[in-house]
Amino acid sequence: MYVCVCNAVTSAEVEQAIDGGAESREQVTAACRAGGDCGSCHAMIEEMIAERCPKRRLAVLGGHAA
Repeated sequence: MYVCVCNAVTSAEVEQAIDGGAESREQVTAACRAGGDCGSCHAMIEEMIAERCPKRRLAVLGGHAA
């Protein structure tokens, strides 16, 4: 599935960027170009970061582990 249609970036590419250490939307954009154009995918990228990055997941949950 495409996360970023503007730059033809798939969910697998975004996941790879996050698993490689990207912890913010800006870092994902730098790693794979997703989110670097119109911005309509920013919310999806943020959700993917929250799901895959333990530090961000804690921040989203207010510091409480799930």
